[in-house]
Amino acid sequence: MSILTKVFVVILVMASVMFTSVAVSITGRTQHWRSAALGYEAQLKAADATVRNLTAANSAQVATLRDTIAELERQGADLRQQLARTQEESGRYNLELKQVVADRAATEAMNAALVSQLKVAQADGEAYRKQRDALEARNMELEKRNLDLNERINEETARIAVLMEQRRQYEQQINILKQENDVLSRSAGALPVGSRLEDPRGAGLAGVTALTPVAATAVRGQVLDVDGDIITLSVGAADGVKNDMVFVIYRDTQYIGDVRISAVEPNQSAGRLTRSNASPRRNDQVVDEATLRAAQG
Repeated sequence: MSILTKVFVVILVMASVMFTSVAVSITGRTQHWRSAALGYEAQLKAADATVRNLTAANSAQVATLRDTIAELERQGADLRQQLARTQEESGRYNLELKQVVADRAATEAMNAALVSQLKVAQADGEAYRKQRDALEARNMELEKRNLDLNERINEETARIAVLMEQRRQYEQQINILKQENDVLSRSAGALPVGSRLEDPRGAGLAGVTALTPVAATAVRGQVLDVDGDIITLSVGAADGVKNDMVFVIYRDTQYIGDVRISAVEPNQSAGRLTRSNASPRRNDQVVDEATLRAAQG
C-alpha cells in the first residue's frame, strides 16, 4: 500500500467519523435516537480503532521509511564518496594514460631512429665485410708472397752461412799462412810481409798503442755456449784471436753485448761478458770490435 493510498484512507476515516458525529446528532433528534446512537457509537469505536491501528501501522511504516531513507542517504553519501574517489582515480588514470601515450610516441620515435641507425649500420657492415673480404684476399696473397720470400730468405741465409763458413776457413788459412810467413821471414832475417804498412797495435797510427789487441783481418764467428757471463766463441788462435780482444755480439741487427777474451784455443775462445743489452744465446753472431769500428767509419 503506497503512502498516498494510506493518506487517502486516513482522510476517508476522518470524514466518516465527522459524518457519523453529524449523523448521530441528527439521529438523536429522531424517535429512535438511542438505538441509533448506540449503533453509531459502536461504529465510531470501530472507526476509532481502525484509525488507531492505521495510525500505528502508518507510524511504524513511516519509521521504517525514515530508516530506509536514512540508509539510502548513507548509501548515497558512500556512493558520492566512491564517485569522488572514482573521479579522482579516473583523473589520475587519464594522466597516466596521457603519459603512457606520450611514452609510446617517444618509444616509437626512438624505435624509428634505431631502425634507421640499424639500416645504416647494416650498410656499413656490408661495406666492412666487402673490405674484409678484399683484405683477406690480399692478406692471403701477401702470405703466399711472404712464404715465397721466406723460402728465398732461407735459401739465401743458407748460402750466406756457407759463404761465411768458407770465408772463415779462408781467413783461418790466411792467418796460418801469415804466421808461417812471419816465421819464415824471421828465420830469413827479413821483416814480415805487411809490417811496414800498418802496425796492428796502433790500428795504423804510428806511436799509438791499442787498448785491445787488433787482428790482422776481420774475425767473425758465432756463440757456442753461454754459462752465466762466460761466453764461448767459435773462433780461436787460428782465426787471429788473442787475449783481451773485444768481440761484439749481435743477433740480426740487434746489439746484444761485448765480450772480452780471456782464454784462447786453436779453434775456439772464451771470455767474460762486459756489457749487454740482452741475454746472449747460442748461434748469436760475433765480430771483433776493431772491424766493427772500421766498418762504422
